[in-house]
Amino acid sequence: MPEQGLGTVVAVDGPAAAGKTTTCLALSKSFDLRYLESGRTYRIIAFEALQRRIPVDNATKVTCLCDELITASRSASLLTSDRYAPDNLRATRVNVAVSAVAKIAEVRQRVTSLIRLWAGAQPRCVIEGRDIGTTIFPAATVKFYLTAKPEVRAMRRVRQERSASYEHVLDDVIRRDEADMSRATSPLVPAEDAIRIDTTDLTVEQVLRLMTSACRDRGLEINR
Repeated sequence: MPEQGLGTVVAVDGPAAAGKTTTCLALSKSFDLRYLESGRTYRIIAFEALQRRIPVDNATKVTCLCDELITASRSASLLTSDRYAPDNLRATRVNVAVSAVAKIAEVRQRVTSLIRLWAGAQPRCVIEGRDIGTTIFPAATVKFYLTAKPEVRAMRRVRQERSASYEHVLDDVIRRDEADMSRATSPLVPAEDAIRIDTTDLTVEQVLRLMTSACRDRGLEINR
């Protein structure tokens, strides 16, 4: 059941390159859902910290930066700001820094509030992240947890970015997994009631069929 006062929320969690973005975008079209990539906000904060030479492991300074960015962006618009080029937010240095930013409890609390505010203004939405179905929306209408072997996820990322070497990307995937799964605040774990899908040996079409079927079973209707 949706949380009181909240519309339909489809939560999609999982580690990097498990297929979250591709499937979320497809679901958003099929079911007329607004789409949000929650992790982008942490990347924006990490990017700004690097630009301003703020140590990303300094919780106090990064939290102050987060407050400044939220104020400057007028509340929830920080989540969907188009001021930042995707290439900048996906740069190697940001990939490394974002783990440190994402584990700061005070920052996570603020981003969580923004996500809940954004979702509360949507009748139907799909949100991807790492703690959407566990911490942010534990009563989401549908919850998915996508995963795949690290080697497969690294190869997918190499194909997407076409810049870094496979070995470097694999090391980064494993490092990010460890950081996400071991942090004290909202670690990456499947929700107990999440539908778990291992995408290692599945095509995008096969994964989408499983997710679409689950959404329809929960009462969502295909957008025609």
